[in-house]
Amino acid sequence: MQTHDPSADVRTSREIARLTSALSLEEKAALTVGIDTWRTASFPRLGIPSVKTTDGPNGARGDTLDHSSVTPSVCIPSGTALGATWDTTVVEQASAVVARQAIEKGCRVLLAPTVNLHRHPLWGRNFECFSEDPVLTGKLASAYIEGVQNNDVVATIKHFVGNEVEHERNTCSSEIDERALRELYLLPFEYGVRNAHVLALMTSYNRVNGHYVPNDARLLDGILREEWGFAGFVMTDWSGIADTVEAVNAGLDLEMPAPARAYGAALVGAVRSGQLDEAQLDKIVHRILTVFDRVGALDEVPVEEHPEDREQDRAFVRRAASDGIVLLANDGLLPLETTGVGRLAIIGPNAERLAIMGGGSARVLPHYVLSPVTVLRERLGDAVEITYAPGVASDGVANEASIEAAVKSAEGADAVIIIVGTDDLWESEGYDRETLELPRNQDELVRRLLLAHPRSVVIVNSGSPVSLDWVESAAAVIQTWFGGQELANAIVDVLLGDSEPGGRLPTTLPMCLEHTPAFGNFPGESSKVRYGESLLVGYRWYETRRLPVRFPFGHGLSYTSFEIGAPSLSAPKLEPGCNLSIEVPVTNIGGRRGAEVVQLYVAPPEGGRSRPGGRFRPVKELRAFAKVWLDPGETMIVSLELNERSFAYYDVVDTDWLTLVDRMPKTVFHHGPVPASLHRSQPGWYVDSGTYELHIGRSSADISHVVNVEATGGDSPLPSSLRPL
Repeated sequence: MQTHDPSADVRTSREIARLTSALSLEEKAALTVGIDTWRTASFPRLGIPSVKTTDGPNGARGDTLDHSSVTPSVCIPSGTALGATWDTTVVEQASAVVARQAIEKGCRVLLAPTVNLHRHPLWGRNFECFSEDPVLTGKLASAYIEGVQNNDVVATIKHFVGNEVEHERNTCSSEIDERALRELYLLPFEYGVRNAHVLALMTSYNRVNGHYVPNDARLLDGILREEWGFAGFVMTDWSGIADTVEAVNAGLDLEMPAPARAYGAALVGAVRSGQLDEAQLDKIVHRILTVFDRVGALDEVPVEEHPEDREQDRAFVRRAASDGIVLLANDGLLPLETTGVGRLAIIGPNAERLAIMGGGSARVLPHYVLSPVTVLRERLGDAVEITYAPGVASDGVANEASIEAAVKSAEGADAVIIIVGTDDLWESEGYDRETLELPRNQDELVRRLLLAHPRSVVIVNSGSPVSLDWVESAAAVIQTWFGGQELANAIVDVLLGDSEPGGRLPTTLPMCLEHTPAFGNFPGESSKVRYGESLLVGYRWYETRRLPVRFPFGHGLSYTSFEIGAPSLSAPKLEPGCNLSIEVPVTNIGGRRGAEVVQLYVAPPEGGRSRPGGRFRPVKELRAFAKVWLDPGETMIVSLELNERSFAYYDVVDTDWLTLVDRMPKTVFHHGPVPASLHRSQPGWYVDSGTYELHIGRSSADISHVVNVEATGGDSPLPSSLRPL
């Protein structure tokens, strides 16, 4: 992948400074706030145009009317569908499609990608995000950013940070301990900033540990700019809360949308009253203009929206959708053999009204919408009689009569395909789901159909986990996510074996809601969302707590078979300042071309159990992965790379320790001195010395090989310049 070079400026920093100084105080302040819903201010006398932003991430919306796109958009697969590809190349290509469409809509700032984590399966916006894991999220987010910025559009990583609930999202405070914040929730943003050089960042609506992010100097000026070296601009989420002086000092650059509340005229007043130095405003303007210039937006000529519906985009979105489809279970029924099938029964509401995207700001007006029923009829022609029954009443209620009609429709069919799921009303920005159950009594519909016709394929069309308590009765189960405008074609491709179900789960599918990590701490109460599970999010929780799951993180079946060979390490020990390379041979031992995802998890010494001088850690954590496509009999060597950050945890400063020790009687410490590593005075990333295990396999629960590697730690943190791989 090519990486956007932040030093490749069209104008020099000095030229941007001259442009900034040519603006009046009022003009500078005007540039810090939108002039309408999507655009920034223009200053024709200086050749500074208005720059248009657009929502994302599964399409470029452009201008909107009542939250709907004015012109059509290419609708790519949503976040979980892209996350399920486990493929950085596919994600980069997908975001490039969106970037090109953004330019066709006159937009140079794309408000994407969304990199918050799947902390709880009922969060309304899970579909928009990649994964429950920060490394998978971070690597895919980096690819998304590169695809956007390599096509001269500013990517905006969002929502910074701790935005994992919709309930009271504008006022709630996400209460997150420092280790969880650093190791989980900040990590995808660090990937985007340090590895992909993202040019813009959007703050979250919520507070973090009591502070609104636009006013939080520790998060913006400290971590984001000083530690990570972020050189872009920071904007609010639309109508997010910020305070004028506090936000400027914290590092906020742009308030959106109009009318101005904290910025604009308020900044003029703050400068004239002496509360702010105009030089601080100059820095903000310099950052904004520099970012606009880097993608050529300062030389942009405004255009009317003219989105193109290209055949190559259709073909790509179709392939990307099938690459993210996960084959959860299959007893050999799939791919479906249509020879000898005289009548095919298709049942379920989503068979006719497929959900291709979620609701809220990610929603676009697609160029077209297809249904699996229509596609199957076109593909199979007159050779197969196809009957369709929705299984739910037209008013959305599942009445017993609708289920009985569906069961009757399946009687005598040679094959039954059941397509159920949610839609953009059930999964949306702005509110959370209330249950894991499928809406409109669809679970009962599936149970009744499987009882009558167990040799059925069940296709789950949801953007987030659902219950699946009937899964053991099904011959085959497919998870499609919200796969974009070509999802219907992709589903049929997979059903008939024209495409491989290339997806792997980017999030754990739980047995029940009560087993989930944040149960009892979601959605929150008294304006606080307590992240009580701390480090144990997703598979970290289930494995450390030894809880059963419906399907594990990383799971996904194939239409062929693979053998993962014994890995070889570049060295038996990870030396300080060095990287470790792992090579893994993968062979397709089946009869058709297919995809395998090799996943590498690092397990800490003693399985992460707390011990004197150590820190509690999850049983194991994903640190590297690679997806390969192989022909029958083909072998490929997969290369994975780790560095010291792959073995490290974040330790917080304990400033009270020495003071407390001095106040305690010396007889308190009966067993000798307490190790210095238990109460460190310097925060940062640390590696404990010891033997680590590298777990290499095809899911968090399906491990083919475990190899040991020694690592040397110390009492000093890793260099701050060491970024995650």
